Amino acid sequence: MSANFSKNSLKHQIAQQIKKLIFEGELEQGEKITELQVAQNLGVSRTSVREAMLLLELEGLLISEPYKDTRVTTISQEEVLELLIPMRLHIEIYALKKGFPIWDEEIKEQFKLILANMRKAIRYEDLSTFIELDIQLHELIVMSSQLENVIRIWESIVHRIRLHFLYQNRKSGTLEKWLVDHEELVDILINGNSVEEAVKTLRKHIVDTNIPEVYLLD
Repeated sequence: MSANFSKNSLKHQIAQQIKKLIFEGELEQGEKITELQVAQNLGVSRTSVREAMLLLELEGLLISEPYKDTRVTTISQEEVLELLIPMRLHIEIYALKKGFPIWDEEIKEQFKLILANMRKAIRYEDLSTFIELDIQLHELIVMSSQLENVIRIWESIVHRIRLHFLYQNRKSGTLEKWLVDHEELVDILINGNSVEEAVKTLRKHIVDTNIPEVYLLD
């Protein structure tokens, strides 16, 4: 891997490059990553790499211990079942209750556009793009609530959610089913008559698209 970087925000650019490798599966969960290795591959200083890796630790994408290796973080069934899914349910449902009554046509068009792009990703069997669109769809629910505190909580876990999707969905190979699940959700979000119906559909969506295949993580 190689990249050209400007001096501005170098650590952030390096972090983005490492993040890209993780999300595209070129760096596997649990894989060792060293400052020297990254610095040589990117043609940057080890100091800048160290700063970038610290940023990624804060985001939960890398994990390191004193006097031990730094590795790409892992996602377990336990974390998904006991932490991520319950947090997602609380965050997204709360955001939906607050946002649904004030959504305008622009928000609904954004849901439609994400769904259209999901169909394209399916056509090209582009898993990484589909996962990113999946994140965008759920992020739109959160962001459109316009609640800064809720948005910040979402941002603190979104990278863990992305890793969960990446590691689990790469093994399941059910892109067409995921599309149907999201079509059903979006239909209710843009055409539903009540927030109660939307909440019920979102809750079922989060549970049904994650729990049945969570065993694939271990």
